[in-house]
Amino acid sequence: MDKERIELLKKVAIAAVILRTSQGDSIRTSEYRLRGNEWVADHRRILLGKRSLSSFKTKRSTSR
Repeated sequence: MDKERIELLKKVAIAAVILRTSQGDSIRTSEYRLRGNEWVADHRRILLGKRSLSSFKTKRSTSR
């Protein structure tokens, strides 16, 4: 396929998605991307270098 044809197909696909979502339908995330339980959230936080969920929830507000 030539480059112009590929660009046209991309534009048509984008327009189709925009048209479909403007009619009230929406693209839904899969159920696997939901937040999950607190154990999963805790480990995800630790892997990202953040504090554990228990210490995050028990932290008091900063002093003024």
